[in-house]
Amino acid sequence: MKPYLLSAVHVILILCITNTGYAQQLVYTPEQKKAIHDSIKQSRWDVGGRLSQYSFRYMSEFFPVADIPKSTKPFVFKSSPKKAFDEIVVKSNTGNLSLDKYLRSLHIAGFIVVNKGSVVYEQYNSILPTDKNSLQSVTKVITSALITNLINEKKIDPSKTIDTYISELKGSDWEGITVRQVLDMRSGMDSKSIDFSTGPFTNPEHKNYGLESALGILPKAPNTPASPYTFLAELKKDKAPGVAAEYSNLNTFVLGWLAEKITGKKYATLVSERIWQPMGASSDAYVCVSKDGIAWPHGGVSATLRDLARFGMLFTNSEIKARKESIISFAQQQEIFDAPPAIENSPVPFKWAYQWDLASDGIMLKSGFGGQALYIVPEKDIVIAYFNYVDSDWSIDNMISFQALKDIVNTAGK
Repeated sequence: MKPYLLSAVHVILILCITNTGYAQQLVYTPEQKKAIHDSIKQSRWDVGGRLSQYSFRYMSEFFPVADIPKSTKPFVFKSSPKKAFDEIVVKSNTGNLSLDKYLRSLHIAGFIVVNKGSVVYEQYNSILPTDKNSLQSVTKVITSALITNLINEKKIDPSKTIDTYISELKGSDWEGITVRQVLDMRSGMDSKSIDFSTGPFTNPEHKNYGLESALGILPKAPNTPASPYTFLAELKKDKAPGVAAEYSNLNTFVLGWLAEKITGKKYATLVSERIWQPMGASSDAYVCVSKDGIAWPHGGVSATLRDLARFGMLFTNSEIKARKESIISFAQQQEIFDAPPAIENSPVPFKWAYQWDLASDGIMLKSGFGGQALYIVPEKDIVIAYFNYVDSDWSIDNMISFQALKDIVNTAGK
């Protein structure tokens, strides 16, 4: 790993190793569950702190869901724990910490390291191995994997325009935007969601708020659209497509819509048939849906930690070769790595190609709101995955530091 990439990854992961002031909790009494539900009804499920610690773990208690059935032939991880992980020392502003104590200090809910199909390190703090935790925006790369799979089956031509496949977008500002531009966050339809000061989660006039309130993710407002599909078709673009990569949930939602239009099947069914079952998922997953049954393809999947790690393995070189490039090809993987930076002169090499946050010098990373992460080193067949939950001030500084990740990768590869 090259020095400039190490610095950039350090920036995106934002090191913060102070205790958060609220303890991790594994078991809840009925009275505690009721109190949490009552509090969330008076605020929001994503308000942060103790409430989000619970809601991220139990999204199905707050929203309708569609099941994603597991495989009938589950993949069996080998268990090869390495004692060397106990020797990792992470420097913090409160002193040196063991890896175990470091993860607890960041209130990491669950953490796993897989090398060549073997679990070499695994820790659960505030979830159980069987719990289906929210992936948040890590869901985006599941959706993009559906699209690459359909591309590889020649059911989608990424050079064709999105309105070629979604007739409802003909005559709209989406017309003329290619599938590849949507896949790479270069549609030009939403330039403001990457700027939190514009209120993507708090301002009812914001495009993202309109989409997510229509899906029931955010509180309804007087102007909440009746349908996310009609809402998207009526939007005006912010700039010409292809000019800039700009992170937006709108793009991923359209990709989910595209997959359903092409196949005539629901999102949950597609994930199960094309990803979850072929990869050998050991547990059912689920995706949150609107009251009308419309999936959240940009952030709605919940799954076990081991199944997330198994999904991550699909992007390692050995798995791509073994699956004969059916889900993702080596050419597509290379396109992800070769994509230009999304933001000029940024210390962080965001790319968002194929919905991935970073891909440089052999490293792929997709993160999710509150501190979910999928970190892959394809050539070394190493996958790191973890779950977390957002702090009460919506900070994301509870993610693993770069130096810790570097030590973990080095230890896993020995």
